[in-house]
Amino acid sequence: MNKKPKRISRAWSVCLLAIMGIGLWPLSGLWYTAVRAPYLIPDAVAVQTAGAQALAVDKGQLARYGVVSAAEALDADGHISGYVLISEQQGYKSVIRVQSTFTPDGAHLAGVRVLSQNETEYLGDRIAAEGFTMPFAGRTLPVKLWGSAALGSPVDGLSGSTISASAVVTAVNNAHAFLRAYLAA
Repeated sequence: MNKKPKRISRAWSVCLLAIMGIGLWPLSGLWYTAVRAPYLIPDAVAVQTAGAQALAVDKGQLARYGVVSAAEALDADGHISGYVLISEQQGYKSVIRVQSTFTPDGAHLAGVRVLSQNETEYLGDRIAAEGFTMPFAGRTLPVKLWGSAALGSPVDGLSGSTISASAVVTAVNNAHAFLRAYLAA
């Protein structure tokens, strides 16, 4: 009375795998959001600026980190609401000038804006688009490109312009290193 186990046909196996794949597909979005969500707090890091006051640092300190200028962002009452630093980094084809806005404690980015660049048209120049710079808001510092082995909060890079995107990340991290040194002094 040895019964042979029933075998599922190849067609049924393929159908079963397809159904399981379709069933798990919506969960992949949950994983992606869960992995990225701890880093995103843009509303909590908004910096209100009614004025600014330059930081008292010498040019040697600025040049060491590639920082062009640094200022305290002041609210309407004259209290520090954050820090705004402009830094430069060599990209693929040009020097990229980046404005980084930090929270008052210097631990998070409130925003990033590419002020000037002359990267390759249609590839590297996408670093100035909001689609690339907007996800920096709310990130814990330092930042890194997704897939990089470095420590930090990941941001999406740009396919075809890795050098330009990396230059922006480096400019932001250099500005943060300068700010940490300034706040520690």
